[in-house]
Amino acid sequence: MRNLLNKLAVRFKLLSSFLLLAIFILILGLTAIFIQQSIKKNQKETLASINLSDAFFEGKYFLRADMHIYTELEKTYDKNRLDYWWGEHEFQIQFFNDQLEKVEVEFLINKSFDTDSLQTELIAITTAIAYDYDKKLLPVFNQFKILKNQEIQLLNDLNNPKIDSVKRVRIKQQINLLTEKYEGLDQEVTEFGLGIITKLDRGKDLVRLVIIDIEEKGLQLLTSSFIIFLIFTIVGVLFSIFIALYISKLITRPVNKILHHVDLLGKGEQPKPLNILMEDEFGAIQESLNTLTESLIRTSEFSKEIGEGNFESDFKTMGANDILGNSLLHMRDSLNNARTEENKRRLEDERRSWAANGIGKFADIMRQSGESLNNLGYNLISSLIDYVGAVQGALFTINDEDQDDVHYELISAIAYDRNKRMQKKIKIGEGLVGRVIFEEKTIYLKEIPEDYVKITSGLGDSNPTTLLLVPIKLENTVNGVIELISFKPFEPYQIDFIEKVGENIASFVSSIKINEKTANLLGESQHKSEELAAQEEEMRQNMEELQATQEEAARREEERIQLWESLGEFIGIIETDLTGSILNANVKVSSILGMGIGELSTLNYRSVFFGNNEEKITELWNKVTSGIPVKTESVYQTSTKEINLSHELAFVGSDNDAGAKILVLIR
Repeated sequence: MRNLLNKLAVRFKLLSSFLLLAIFILILGLTAIFIQQSIKKNQKETLASINLSDAFFEGKYFLRADMHIYTELEKTYDKNRLDYWWGEHEFQIQFFNDQLEKVEVEFLINKSFDTDSLQTELIAITTAIAYDYDKKLLPVFNQFKILKNQEIQLLNDLNNPKIDSVKRVRIKQQINLLTEKYEGLDQEVTEFGLGIITKLDRGKDLVRLVIIDIEEKGLQLLTSSFIIFLIFTIVGVLFSIFIALYISKLITRPVNKILHHVDLLGKGEQPKPLNILMEDEFGAIQESLNTLTESLIRTSEFSKEIGEGNFESDFKTMGANDILGNSLLHMRDSLNNARTEENKRRLEDERRSWAANGIGKFADIMRQSGESLNNLGYNLISSLIDYVGAVQGALFTINDEDQDDVHYELISAIAYDRNKRMQKKIKIGEGLVGRVIFEEKTIYLKEIPEDYVKITSGLGDSNPTTLLLVPIKLENTVNGVIELISFKPFEPYQIDFIEKVGENIASFVSSIKINEKTANLLGESQHKSEELAAQEEEMRQNMEELQATQEEAARREEERIQLWESLGEFIGIIETDLTGSILNANVKVSSILGMGIGELSTLNYRSVFFGNNEEKITELWNKVTSGIPVKTESVYQTSTKEINLSHELAFVGSDNDAGAKILVLIR
């Protein structure tokens, strides 16, 4: 048996113990379920008994209330009052029937009881109560209502003052007969009601006996259930302790050996291999620990080699997932590469420091160069060539003073520290510099065309190998280009540095140009202010001359009006346009024609004085409009007489003058 347990896997040992415990727990659960069902059944019967007791009690209450309503009905002699109490009677009927339905629900629907004798007796009582109530008591109420309605009608007739004494006597006799019938109905209501109440009391007493019996059975059930559950619980606990002790002994013995072995490994010692006796999972763990111990010995030897600086030492891992072995190999490779990485970091730090110092240096140069672009360009390019190790450099800046001729001009060119003082004009897209301006990107060439540039020294001519063109931009606008030429390649960090310096140069160049433009604008503004003052003086003199001219014109207009009015005493004067429409007429014409001056302005001179003589007026009008004065005569017919008139027509103005008129003198 012991050998069998040693060979049995740990999970099966635990599963067997848990299975036995589960069986006992299942038995306890089933016992608890059985007890719970018995208790629920007892509770159900108790609750049903209480509902039955309440139903009989409340039925008795509603019946007494209905009998009281009958008393109120007897004392009622008003139709409305009778209807009110009869409505209350119908409510009591509903309430009473509801209590009878409760009894039927517990017996017939819920089936709350198993005792046939009790069920039979209570159903018989309930049936008798329902029969007495529906077939005996309620018919008496209905008969009473009929008699009461008749009595109320007779009383209403009796109160009518229009009936005679004979009919009044007859009505009183009928009322006395109805009163005698009431006495018999009153006795029946009392007799039937008391009978029903007696049956309700009997049902309530039976229910009370049932409740007592159910309570006694429930107490016995709880006592027996507690004893059974306690026995099963004690047995299950003792058995569980026994199983737990036995299984724990089988498990803890190899575990203690493993823990001791692992404890020695944790202290850095090399324990002896474990003696494997069991063939379960613990046996497999012991075998794995023996393998791990051997691996740790090899690992410690390899670590010692690495610690002594022997990075070429070989080590074989336990497998592809050997974390410790692979970590040691990775550590060996990391240590081997550490020096190289350290050198790289040192170089990067030096380059960052170099760039930061350069930014500060060129910021100082720009601040010290003043407001002269030429000085700024020379100082920047000269210093930049020295700082990045180039041999030649140039700075181009934008010239946008003439928006129709925007170009970039060379402001500084340095070769071997000598300023060439060259004048060079470059447009967008022209050459490599123009391409940089157009594309707004840095151009770095490691092969320069032979004819692009040559460096001359005392040893002869030579061609540089690299060319760097960097746009200096401000807010997406290229303000200039830096050109650097060198015999050696530019490093990426140097290019980044030159681009950052270019941004600062662009901002500084822009501020210088803005200051220059501001100064120019201030000069132009002052000059224009002086010109404006002179123009204002000239305008003032012109206004004075214009005012004098207007006063002269007003005076002449006044003289013309006076002359017009003076002539109007002797001669009729009319002004027309080239079509003959009357524009103006004096008082003389108004008196000749017998019309107002305002009415004349709506007429045509030709039709008024010459009527339908179209041929004559056309010939006359052609001469006048061609500039030939004309004299003619006409007859004007008034309402009382004919008037012979003499006309003199003259053209005033020129042919192409929009204000040309025809002047007519009438005598």
